[in-house]
Amino acid sequence: MWKKFLSRLGISAAKVDLVLHRPHVRLGETLEGEFLLEGGSVAQHIRNLDVVLQLEVQAEGKAYRKTAAVIPVASSFTIQPSERKVLPFSYTLPHHLPISRPTVRYTFVTRLDIADGVDAYDQDAIHILPPTALDQVFSALAALGFREKPASGSITPYGQEFSFFPTGEFQGIVQEVEFFALVEGEGVRLYMEIDVRHGFGGEREMKRELLITHEQLRDSAAAARLLREAIEEAVQAAGAFGQLSGHPLATPHSPIYSHPVGHYSPVHHSHHGGHGWAGAIGGFAAGMLAGMVAEELLDDAVDDVADGLDVDDWFDGGDGFDGGDWL
Repeated sequence: MWKKFLSRLGISAAKVDLVLHRPHVRLGETLEGEFLLEGGSVAQHIRNLDVVLQLEVQAEGKAYRKTAAVIPVASSFTIQPSERKVLPFSYTLPHHLPISRPTVRYTFVTRLDIADGVDAYDQDAIHILPPTALDQVFSALAALGFREKPASGSITPYGQEFSFFPTGEFQGIVQEVEFFALVEGEGVRLYMEIDVRHGFGGEREMKRELLITHEQLRDSAAAARLLREAIEEAVQAAGAFGQLSGHPLATPHSPIYSHPVGHYSPVHHSHHGGHGWAGAIGGFAAGMLAGMVAEELLDDAVDDVADGLDVDDWFDGGDGFDGGDWL
């Protein structure tokens, strides 16, 4: 009787521990592990064993937490005193979650729902890596001397925004490069804003869309070349002053600007078969946060249109990237 009373208070009760085979996983890949269950001092009926994937986003100095997924594991079983059970765990990550960054964190919260007792919990941090194709984009930018900013990976109404600053040949000419990424069957589509220094202390924001195919991404030099040309086009269009790659930025008919880079469309001709921002990396969290913390996280103008935003809204002069010029 005394043991049963203590178990209802959570003392000498059943316990659970989720052990992941690896806590780092890419979007779209499968996390695997096992649950280690240990019975307490008395037999206890378990109503449910489930795992919650909890997303935490830091924004404006606040932490916002939301359930990204609930993963049912087992239900209605009894664990005997001191019994040890091992149950397998497997979960495939959705493709459109945000990837882990300093402002984006994930935790698996395991709950053992004990009838007539205090539930047992376990927490395990996981790190969601970029899909391989996006990682290849990051590597190509690094090859050009760009470094990811500490605040990169923030959640916006359009998805997860990545931002890089130059340390190499573009230093002093480009302020930063920001983009959203949409991983497609053909490759990675980037919706870019390139902030180009202009005049004395000013800058111009140049927008463009760039598709880098998977074949090009597998060739790191080819991917870096496409990104270089896209950035050079933006610099040229912005009318920046100075030297770049050993030649003056002056003539629009210079060979490096004589053809479009990748695939892109001007503002009024962009249609992608219905691709929406929800399909972008982090699109899930963007929609989630728009409803969860609209007044605190998003300004009033964005709040009015945050639900159901599409790529075309951004092309047609929406508030994504706060305006700017298209090439």
